[in-house]
Amino acid sequence: MKTKGRILAFGDSIIQGVVIDKQEQGCRFRMLQTSSVEQAASELGAYSKNFGKIGCTIQNGEKILDDHLKDIRPSDIVLLEYGGNDSNYRWKEIASDPDRAHQPLTPIKEYAEAYRRMINKIEQAGAVPVVLSLPPIDSERSFWFFTKDMSIPEQKNIYRWLNGSLSNIDHGHQLYNLESLKVAHSMLIPWIDLTSLFLSQRNYKDYLCEDGLHPNSKGHELIAKEVMRVLNKTMV
Repeated sequence: MKTKGRILAFGDSIIQGVVIDKQEQGCRFRMLQTSSVEQAASELGAYSKNFGKIGCTIQNGEKILDDHLKDIRPSDIVLLEYGGNDSNYRWKEIASDPDRAHQPLTPIKEYAEAYRRMINKIEQAGAVPVVLSLPPIDSERSFWFFTKDMSIPEQKNIYRWLNGSLSNIDHGHQLYNLESLKVAHSMLIPWIDLTSLFLSQRNYKDYLCEDGLHPNSKGHELIAKEVMRVLNKTMV
């Protein structure tokens, strides 16, 4: 297939292609042989480079982008996917002191400002930024995953801090997700709606790993098809 351009990707473990496998000894992280970005680029006949990094917040992502700005060419497509780690909390601290005020890893105002700066830098380089929304999460599965090594009193402290509703984990996640789309909309840049893509499945949880956060291999296939569909209209 004739090469139609270049696709660069910046983000966290989702765009990097990390999945979590359940084993007898517990769960382990592994990298897919080809992430959703590589799958989509291959179908489009495009060159791709993935700068995604597990655990990456948008502040770290901006530093990575700055390190590679010189490599970005005019007409490149630059995918951005952040928010999952930014909206996360230091759960061990909450377990130790549930009555204190706790903030996400990245305050939402700083998150939006950093997203805007990254988009501006990409546009100044002559490339096309594209924001990916976040896949939905399974709050119950994620709670048991990140508290699996905690004591029962610690788990109860976190549950109390969540006001007795595990769905509040997803509340913060979706707040950041909406903020990223508001930024994209206000700056008139294209975005790829992964949220609706997953929610439109018969049971979107079948497309998530054991931690309830990362898409599994089936989930990455969904993402790849959607990225390919949208970029096929964007790339020239």
